[in-house]
Amino acid sequence: MSKIRRISEFQHELSFFNVQESFDIYFERFLSSDLGKIYVAIPFDKMIKSFQLQENNKGTRNLFSPKGKIALMFLKHYAS
Repeated sequence: MSKIRRISEFQHELSFFNVQESFDIYFERFLSSDLGKIYVAIPFDKMIKSFQLQENNKGTRNLFSPKGKIALMFLKHYAS
């Protein structure tokens, strides 16, 4: 015997937002989360200046910007 499934059980919802609208929605949700509140509280520009971090112009390209490197240090501590 086979069961009849409702289409709504396996139907996917498509979002018709453009990329910028989707980013804005997700970023607002991120800022209201605990990690987002930490992100807002970190003075990235002052830390970059005091640690004297710079973009590398010579050699291999860095994967992360100075702000990204500091953010990863906080994220590593937050996630462990």
